[in-house]
Amino acid sequence: MKKSIIISIIALALFSCGKRSFQDYVDCPAQPTLFPDYTDITIPCNIAPLNFYLEDATSISVIVRGKKEYQYDSHSHKLRFPLKKWAKMLANEKGDTLSVSVYANLPQQKIRYKDFYWYVSPDSIDRYLSYRLIEPAYEIWNMLQVCERNVENFSTRLLADNNITDHSCINCHTSNRAASPTTFMHVRGEKGGTIYNRDGHLRKINTTTEHTAGAVYGEISQNGRFGIFTTAEIIPMLHSYRTERMEVFDQRSNLILIDFEQGTVTDSPCITGKEYQETFPCFSADNQTIYFCRAPYLPQPDNTRQMRYDLYSISFNPQTGQLGDSIHEVFRASSEEKSVSFPKCSPDGQYLLFSVSDYGTFPIWHPETDLWMLELATGRIDKMEQTNGRYSDSYHSWSSNSHWIVFASKRDDRVYGRPYFAHVSKDGSVSKAFLLPQENPKTYLNTFKSYNIPELYNTAETYDAHELQRLYYHKETESLRYHAQ
Repeated sequence: MKKSIIISIIALALFSCGKRSFQDYVDCPAQPTLFPDYTDITIPCNIAPLNFYLEDATSISVIVRGKKEYQYDSHSHKLRFPLKKWAKMLANEKGDTLSVSVYANLPQQKIRYKDFYWYVSPDSIDRYLSYRLIEPAYEIWNMLQVCERNVENFSTRLLADNNITDHSCINCHTSNRAASPTTFMHVRGEKGGTIYNRDGHLRKINTTTEHTAGAVYGEISQNGRFGIFTTAEIIPMLHSYRTERMEVFDQRSNLILIDFEQGTVTDSPCITGKEYQETFPCFSADNQTIYFCRAPYLPQPDNTRQMRYDLYSISFNPQTGQLGDSIHEVFRASSEEKSVSFPKCSPDGQYLLFSVSDYGTFPIWHPETDLWMLELATGRIDKMEQTNGRYSDSYHSWSSNSHWIVFASKRDDRVYGRPYFAHVSKDGSVSKAFLLPQENPKTYLNTFKSYNIPELYNTAETYDAHELQRLYYHKETESLRYHAQ
């Protein structure tokens, strides 16, 4: 008898804890000020829990209402959603809008904030995200890492760490987002080269030939055979303007095409020469067009603020590797006193997403930088006012289903770049952006590193930082030969 009474008391206590009464909470007409800001957003059906914190709260309860009702409680100012329960909730509510109620115990009062919503999109996001962790200051470049994060949970691993590769600069880790992605990154230094990974086979390549300079910014074709790159002498410069910190410009820049199967480098009179500078090339979804940025050559640094890049294209034959014999203007940004950087084509071929700043070719240092999206069939441009933040929104990439973008944004404090996601609907509208969730919602505030060059892809990389270290020190660098078109 006594044992059954004890069991009943425990069961009643557990039930009471799970179904707290909120009758004594005062309604607040405003939504809660969460960090990160996860209010009124569209989220993927496979995203990791949107953990957040609420300043000054001593405890938090959240009730999420959809087809079912879900309650989550925390005895601190941080709310961490249980991973399995969160994933089950998203699976149950896929395609529906959830209302979210936040109840907070503050030092002097109990508040029920105005509800906000989460629309759980049935469009999943690519499972993996790579990014470079680097100090945001211009004087530190030799303490950096390239990481791979599973966005469905919080697992992260190192793809590159220059603490174990002579502190050489590591940059431009880029994936082509194919079913079996081909990726590359540049590792500088005495034993460095362009690291090219295809079907799990790592190569270290010297992209310089007797007629062409080494590869810098670029992209790999969908089949992994070709790469289109800029060659450039990149020069940093400190600003004397009060509101601007630094400028980076290209002294000389042209485009080259690399055939990784044949081991050749090709250029074309259309995209080389001293009269114009070309940079930031990318392939179209069908690989039959190459988009790039182009500006008339101006001596630097005296003309930095007059340097504006427009968007151009050149045809390409993905079977023969033959570049076209003429170029075409796609968007004249200079007519709007703007400059284009980082064009990236959506995998479905409908859109071209790019960064727009007032001038120059390195938008990460420009606080005014926004993302614009061009609809290729109509030429319509969306300035994405609902997605852009108050400070620099720059380097970006697409998910393989063309429904999600990720980009580096400094909107939170103007200094640190962080990865933000936004949804692209079937009609081309782009949602409010949200920050990559972390297990500890204060991670961004406790990390003095910028997240840049975010890249989405579906298949995990087949190597890690230690394999890259072995490649750096012990593998011979392959050479390429120049092939005139």
